[in-house]
Amino acid sequence: MSLKKKISALILTVTVGVSGLIGYNAMNPSKPNYTDDSKTNVNRQMEHILNISKEPHTIFDSDKEAQDEVRDYLISELNKLEVSTKTYKYDDVHLKNHEAYGENATEKVDLENIYGELKGKSDSYILLCTHYDSAGAKEGRYSQSEGSLGSADAGYALSTILETLRVIKESNVELENGIKILFTDGEECGLLGAKESVKEKEIFDGVNYVINIEARGTSGPAIMFETSQNNKAVLDLYEATDKSYSYSITPEIYRLLPNGTDFTVFLENNLTGINISVLDGLENYHTPNDNPDNLSDKSMQHYGDQVLPIVKEFVSNEKYSNPDVFESKEDSIFFTLGNQFIRYSKNTNMILLALIALSILFAIKKLNITNNKNIFKYIGINSLYTLVTVGLGYGLSRLLALINGRKFELTYLPLIKFEKAIFIIVMIALFVGYFLIVKKFTNNFKENNEFTVSSLIGLFILSLVLTFALPGASYLTVFPAIMLSIALFIKIYLVDVRNIGYIMLLPIALIVMLYVPTIYLFNCALTMGALCVNVFFAIIAYTAIMIGLINMKELF
Repeated sequence: MSLKKKISALILTVTVGVSGLIGYNAMNPSKPNYTDDSKTNVNRQMEHILNISKEPHTIFDSDKEAQDEVRDYLISELNKLEVSTKTYKYDDVHLKNHEAYGENATEKVDLENIYGELKGKSDSYILLCTHYDSAGAKEGRYSQSEGSLGSADAGYALSTILETLRVIKESNVELENGIKILFTDGEECGLLGAKESVKEKEIFDGVNYVINIEARGTSGPAIMFETSQNNKAVLDLYEATDKSYSYSITPEIYRLLPNGTDFTVFLENNLTGINISVLDGLENYHTPNDNPDNLSDKSMQHYGDQVLPIVKEFVSNEKYSNPDVFESKEDSIFFTLGNQFIRYSKNTNMILLALIALSILFAIKKLNITNNKNIFKYIGINSLYTLVTVGLGYGLSRLLALINGRKFELTYLPLIKFEKAIFIIVMIALFVGYFLIVKKFTNNFKENNEFTVSSLIGLFILSLVLTFALPGASYLTVFPAIMLSIALFIKIYLVDVRNIGYIMLLPIALIVMLYVPTIYLFNCALTMGALCVNVFFAIIAYTAIMIGLINMKELF
């Protein structure tokens, strides 16, 4: 290999490695704060969590002593912050499918929601909500054979809300608008407290924005994974934080899943807002391992770094006293790239699609593509490779479930031995296999122009499908396609410029930065049961990266 080729290989390797690290590190946007009381403080949060999670506190406890202690502690802390509090009691609430919750479950349960209020000058409020019961044992799921201490679920949320209120009070923020707090009971057994709470006019009167906080695990970034529909104005307030972390694909997918949180009930009652949760550490979720020892200071801080600025902006800005301020008729498309939160409208998305289409026509003309059969050939190869590998991914997840003695569920298959190693090996094997197939069928990359055009057409077709079927996911194909189109346009026009092929490093780097955390979070949220889904999105990324690589072939 010549020196030039060695240098090119080194530059490519460093680019991919650095962009991969940037993408991975983006999942740790917050550094724990232990000393500065002007922002949420991890030490103070942990103090709350230690008091909340001394023992399991479920609605099925025979004497409910543990849950009563948690309730009394929360009310005491709210009172210290001069929050006006009251409880709403509900007796003999019917519990559907109560047999699933074990031998201690009863058909009817008693609930007690905690409500608090800090009045502002206007009658407009932001509602901070979570639940205070922990998960009990549940039959049919091996990981829930015992009850949880609730340190993350929902200790993260409870401590975040208490710390947010403390900072607001100690900062002497003038409340143009008020804050309401709702700690529901019985969330773990069918969102019972939330369903009862929406019947209370006092709680939701004047509420214009809801922040619901959850935990489906014990670590990782606190991702804003769900919004109310027509979320353009909702996201305007969410962007008040500089630690935003969200992808518009997550609300789309979450709406298709059978899962639910208290926020589900609020959406059904036409409330506006956001839902935040960690997703990593699923193996600890709803188990005795949801305890203080398994918590993440980074995750804890990230909750506060998102929630506090949003609340500060809402309560201090007079414009949020207008009940119509969050009305909108459109959804935004958004994603996190490195430490940047990128958002655009569906109209902008249509413009990007048009530009991609024009760039394809431009490439066909300028690259002198005359053999249409080759274009169809590569579309077929990409499609076939995707279908085969998705099928193999599904088969592998079924096999892993069998080997590990687990019931296979497409969206819930945690605790697979060597899961991370298997996942990494699969992702590497996918790319190596794809690289070798492309090399073979392009005659050692000689038909690079045909491959480029056909793969861009494939990305464009997928972009169209996602735009109309799952618009929040469309950025996963639109963003790579537009970045590659821009780079390809520059490369074609500056073809005589020495080493112009390096321009393709930019889209390659940005695609890696986008897909590393995306695929990682998909695996956290959907588990190995949905390996086939991750394979599908990985192939999209690999196709886009291969377009960049094959247009750098003159450098190697």
